[in-house]
Amino acid sequence: MRELGNWRPRHAVIFHYDDENPKREALHAEILATLKAAHTPTQELAFTEWSAVESLRENMKRLGEILGRHGRNPIVLDISVFTRRHLLMLLRWLDDSGYWDQLAVVYTEPEDYDVSEFIPLSFGLQSLEQIPGFPACPDLSRPVHLVLFLGFEGDRALAVYEHVEPMQTTLFLTDPPYNPDWRGRAEDLNKDLLTLVKHDDLVRVDGIDPERSTIALTKVFGDKHNRSEFAKIVCSIGTKPQSFGIYCYVRDCDDPPAVVYASPLRHNHMFFSHGIGKSWILRLP
Repeated sequence: MRELGNWRPRHAVIFHYDDENPKREALHAEILATLKAAHTPTQELAFTEWSAVESLRENMKRLGEILGRHGRNPIVLDISVFTRRHLLMLLRWLDDSGYWDQLAVVYTEPEDYDVSEFIPLSFGLQSLEQIPGFPACPDLSRPVHLVLFLGFEGDRALAVYEHVEPMQTTLFLTDPPYNPDWRGRAEDLNKDLLTLVKHDDLVRVDGIDPERSTIALTKVFGDKHNRSEFAKIVCSIGTKPQSFGIYCYVRDCDDPPAVVYASPLRHNHMFFSHGIGKSWILRLP
């Protein structure tokens, strides 16, 4: 949020993650300064990733009070820097609280990521957990079908695959990438996992349009209103719009997949995203 232009929100809510990240703290301060200069009333809500459920419970009470004061006004939700777990839980709460039809979801892609063939954005897997508010781990009397949306965190994706030990696996790769110069980067960072899965189980899906992700999941899992022969699990290590597409699929599914979050052992804060790319208004399927 470098410039607001002529747009002035009536109220702003800024989530503040508490893990150590000096670069993020500097950008957070810049956002607050921009909103202050625009005379926009702003509420900060602290979010602790390692106690996500408790943080969400505390935040939603305060957020509900703020939204309640603004009636049926549109809600602009910028998902650019949410963690995937926080984003999915927040979407569930907004939907369950009756705000879905008021949402306008926006996303700004980064100019680039500080990654190379040898330096991913995260390392290892600390835990694999069901995201609160979503279906629990599936009925293991059925064989497991795992869908993994891949990004630039191949170490984490491989660990998820090894942990789940699925009977069937489908890997989603972003195509086209935001930046043409990134073509092949995700393949390089996930090459160990790609060697374990048949070529026919690799699906290329748009990284910006959430409806493409919803359609792709329907093709892979089958009719959303029929019971599958598989117990389904979805894990996103891909783009934020793809995570939004996962939510849009799950909310309309009679036999929904378990939606899980893979917590890494650690993030690579020295090598992360930088710069500002294109901004998008995401269509709600």
